[in-house]
Amino acid sequence: MHIVTIEEMRELEAQAERQHGLTSPILMQHAGNSAADIFMAQLLPHHSINDLEVLFLIGPGNNGGDGMVMAEHLIKAGALVSHYAWKQHKLTVRGQDIDEHHTSEELESVLQSADYVVDALLGTGTSRPLSDDMRALLERVKREGEQRPELRIVAIDLPTGINADTGEVDPGTLKADMTITLACPKQGFFFFPAREYIGELHVGSIGLPTDLESHLQTEMLNQGFCHSYLPHRPLNSNKGTFGKVMLFCGSAAYPGSAYLAGSASGRVGAGLITLAVTEKILPIYASSLHEATFAILPEGPTSELNRGKTHERAQALSDHLPGYRALLMGPGLGQSPETRETILQVLEYLRSEPTEKRPHLVIDADGLNNLSALEHWWTFLPEGTVITPHPGEMSRLCKGQKVSGGSIDRLALAREKAQEWQVTLVLKGACTIIAHPDGRVRLNWKANAALATAGTGDVLAGIVTGFLAQGLDPFDAASLAVYIHSCAGERVSAELGNAGLLASDLLPHLPRVMRDIKHNAYRPGSDITERYEEK
Repeated sequence: MHIVTIEEMRELEAQAERQHGLTSPILMQHAGNSAADIFMAQLLPHHSINDLEVLFLIGPGNNGGDGMVMAEHLIKAGALVSHYAWKQHKLTVRGQDIDEHHTSEELESVLQSADYVVDALLGTGTSRPLSDDMRALLERVKREGEQRPELRIVAIDLPTGINADTGEVDPGTLKADMTITLACPKQGFFFFPAREYIGELHVGSIGLPTDLESHLQTEMLNQGFCHSYLPHRPLNSNKGTFGKVMLFCGSAAYPGSAYLAGSASGRVGAGLITLAVTEKILPIYASSLHEATFAILPEGPTSELNRGKTHERAQALSDHLPGYRALLMGPGLGQSPETRETILQVLEYLRSEPTEKRPHLVIDADGLNNLSALEHWWTFLPEGTVITPHPGEMSRLCKGQKVSGGSIDRLALAREKAQEWQVTLVLKGACTIIAHPDGRVRLNWKANAALATAGTGDVLAGIVTGFLAQGLDPFDAASLAVYIHSCAGERVSAELGNAGLLASDLLPHLPRVMRDIKHNAYRPGSDITERYEEK
């Protein structure tokens, strides 16, 4: 499922008319019918359409036209529909036009009895500030919702006042409980503050041939995508079939990082997990990671007299790597000069090996922090590396450039740096971005405050590494990992709320999410639906 800018959406519609004769009225009919079908499909488990009171706020353009088609569809299904044409100040209540002298009081009465208000005022192409009278109308609806929490707001294409490119929001914008966007999700939905105004997101059809989207480079992660990329699990397999993972992670000060990452790799199906550790900290992991094996490394240098141990440590780790499909370096390692030197020597070994013989590399946390101290650090990386920075780490990699956790600036930066650094870049945040060196980008819809806690990034890095071990391409492994990680977080927060999640809580949910996605049975609480025409 592709994500579009305003200009890309306009071009899709223009191509549909030029190449397929799909004029604006035809597309509008498809859009309104699809929106009505989605609305009723979401409604029916909870309510009957009969006697349901729905107020449509109708704008002067195509968005208003989509709303009118949807309204007609609901009337035929038995709903009690009223619509207010904002530009003309014209109110129609259940098919009867209201005299203009009584419009205000009748609109107030309809609003007070409505079960749903449908926002079909302004669509994707609007970027200027809302007029005062439109803000006043939306403010009145907002006040009614505050007085009656059971009143639900549904936006067609997007909530009026959102900039579909940047995610900026007009002060008058009304938060939707559900947004039925049309044809494709819009770029601005994935960035703040707009993300908080969308509510539950569904994608309706306007009848566009899918081949028109083939040139688009921004994609949406969803269940259908992940179903197609889950690693195959043949019956005649053994642990070697699903790959071996090596982790150079953790230290006496940060032992949990290696535990979380290693456990996550195993929970998503990697065949064998090995931790590269010193004998001194081996007991910590041997008592908690019972299924793992261990590569014993020399203790690090403690004085000028044994600096050569850095080379010995790197050599010992490199000697263990043949036969491993994936290597994770970084979480919990610390940032000493000796650790940095060990990382650089391992990277040198990896670059010297033929691509088909060396493991795929994931670098996270202290691996990135150590590299960020170097000029042109990306030149030390082997081809196909995956890096997984959070905004603070990304800022350090960009030599102090400020990086937000959820604003539109993240998108251009991620795309630019993935190309410059020639890495698969996972820029973590409220809606995580996965960027490919060739310019392709995938965005994750699932923002979840419960995941804002220590160790969840280690789990994500371990998931990426586990999928690489099972043979996935770096871009696909990273994308699948981000989605499954967020689904697991969604499940935990459904039980606990949006605070109190511990990173280890995610681990048992990872295989359960994969099982449900495999059988198309995952039932998310805040996920985007598959595109309606594919249902």
